Amino acid sequence: MKMGYMAITCILLLGSLVSGCSNKEQAETTTATAAVINEPTNASTESTLPNVQKITFYSEALSKDMRFNIYLPIGYQSENKYPVLYLIHGYGSNETMWLSGLGLDKTADKLQIEGKIKPLIIVTPQIDNSYGFNSTSAGNYSDYLVKDLIQYVDSHFSTDAIRGSRYIGGLSMGGWAALYNAFTHPELFSKVGGHSPGLWVDDWTNTGDLQYWLYPTDEIRAQRDPILLAETQDLQGLSVYLDCGDEDSYKFYLGTEALYKKLQSQNVKSEYHRSPGGHEDNYWRTHESEYLLFYAGK
Repeated sequence: MKMGYMAITCILLLGSLVSGCSNKEQAETTTATAAVINEPTNASTESTLPNVQKITFYSEALSKDMRFNIYLPIGYQSENKYPVLYLIHGYGSNETMWLSGLGLDKTADKLQIEGKIKPLIIVTPQIDNSYGFNSTSAGNYSDYLVKDLIQYVDSHFSTDAIRGSRYIGGLSMGGWAALYNAFTHPELFSKVGGHSPGLWVDDWTNTGDLQYWLYPTDEIRAQRDPILLAETQDLQGLSVYLDCGDEDSYKFYLGTEALYKKLQSQNVKSEYHRSPGGHEDNYWRTHESEYLLFYAGK
């Protein structure tokens, strides 16, 4: 699947869905906190591959069942504690994108066998086309991620449930979601990666009403836009990895470079890589090893 084509189609569809929202509905604010809720119930597990499972559990924040895939490292044992990486899919995709779609589980196995990364758990959650923030129209997806999902994973798997061992990343829309949730909850994550992150700057061509749904007012944009959050949030102690293809069809390298400059000006530990490639699976698959070395490299 090529994300460039899929993203255009899905963004146009989103525009038609949200164009009828009233100003009141659009002027929604984010209310996510780091509080831990009671353990979600009604969970079911369906094993797929030897070290990858598909899991469905009930999200209190969204009031519905949600899915995620989870990769367990080679030699996983319940008596050990493992760091956890949460990786979010792009627009129009789902929880299968990173593991079965891009084959990240095989890359992780290879790097672990070679002794290049520490054994880690990888969780790839479903976030639909929500961008991962709390919304009166779409649902409280940030609460789902930072409360329900983390609580469920820490309760059911042998995780090292501390900030220093919890990471989040994503590609395209998922990159925006990862940066947003890490910047608004820096107490939860020690590393965040934005891989071709959907950082819109000024060009909203062919995106329908996405701009008015994502950033309905200047005030709400200041609460959501990772580029602006980099100036207002205390991100000390957070490591940030940014990358983008130099032929990215949405020119997300512009927003990524802008964010990197903001982070550098704030003395936030960060790195930026602009490499050959477009906004597509092959680009992200090519750089999977680099991503994992950032999150879990020895």
